[in-house]
Amino acid sequence: MEVDGRRLRLHDYPALFAVPGLYEAVVQDALRCRAPEVVAALLAGAAGGAPLRVADLGAGNGVSGEALRAHGLDPVVALDLLPEARAAALRDRPGLYRDYLAADAAALGPAEEARVRACAPQALAVVGALGGSHVPRAAVEALLALLEPPGLLAYCFDVELGDPIGIGRELARERYVHRRTAAGGERIWEAVVSAPG
Repeated sequence: MEVDGRRLRLHDYPALFAVPGLYEAVVQDALRCRAPEVVAALLAGAAGGAPLRVADLGAGNGVSGEALRAHGLDPVVALDLLPEARAAALRDRPGLYRDYLAADAAALGPAEEARVRACAPQALAVVGALGGSHVPRAAVEALLALLEPPGLLAYCFDVELGDPIGIGRELARERYVHRRTAAGGERIWEAVVSAPG
């Protein structure tokens, strides 16, 4: 895609997040990414209507947190490696999260861990950010250790790459069309909710 005469790639997140609404126009609208909606609905269903406090890992500009809130969940804290993601979320969705850390979740310091704990999350959502060069398993495990009960985990993954987590007792699973490809095909993913404890 081209923006202001500059060619951008789909995963050039700093550039996508720099322009308000561009990420949504490309990923949510043009490519019809369903991950935020599917994961949020699956987690809400597994929670049985309880208004869980959720940590949103790989939160980007807050599209995932917005979907969590739309399903009656409380996205209390967001984490993303990119400062540009945090800036975009604060710009586009002010007040969505109580706190947003631009940090490596696999290597949080004591002060950052304290900020996460202060939000008292009861579930962890990783929406479309697992695998490849995105969120590593170590980051998921580090945040799971900071959750309060019931300590649920909701995530999604590309079925061609396999489940990168596979932790705990599975509560729900759904196979779905994650999004269209730029060439017009479809990417099939699965969403899972588990109780790791």
